[in-house]
Amino acid sequence: MTNKNITIVGFGDSITQATVGMPDENKRWLNVLKEKLSAHFKGHRFAVINSGIGGNSAREAMARFEKDVVAKDPDVVILEFGGNNRNIANPDRFVNLEEFKMLLDKYKAGLPAKTRTIVVTFPPVLKADHDRQAMEAYREITRGFARANGWPLYDFYRELLVLGKANGPSTYTLDDGVHLTEQGNLVLAEGVFEIVKTMLK
Repeated sequence: MTNKNITIVGFGDSITQATVGMPDENKRWLNVLKEKLSAHFKGHRFAVINSGIGGNSAREAMARFEKDVVAKDPDVVILEFGGNNRNIANPDRFVNLEEFKMLLDKYKAGLPAKTRTIVVTFPPVLKADHDRQAMEAYREITRGFARANGWPLYDFYRELLVLGKANGPSTYTLDDGVHLTEQGNLVLAEGVFEIVKTMLK
């Protein structure tokens, strides 16, 4: 990636948006990522755009794909969604596994030729507001999607499981059982930073 002006778009749901429990914008993971990249790559200028909307299923996110992603002409997209595909409180909005695969294919087909993608898995859910067992099937589809396209995968779900066992889940996850604490935001920022850093070498 030789361009010195780099646009990164975070595309996803409330995990990407990162406003829940994080009133300080500077502590939201995409802003932390921008600071880390700017400090490490002095010769680059980074525009980091947050196109996360809380509560979006993959279907709802893809309905705004052209406006919120393609129109930004991104060099990199950080793709994170799937957590709201089976929200128990909203069964009419269910996105089944086949539709999810179709939506991911639509995402790939609509990307600008220059755009690279980093795939991020949805984090652990500690309460039963979501169908936790079914959600792993969606994560596995995202993992396979990354592998099939040769795209880097940050398996944030597995990372937080390991860290949660070591330090306690509440270190990384808020009391609502899904959204990220400040430390959780830092972990996500660091994981994505390491991948972007490799891309820019």
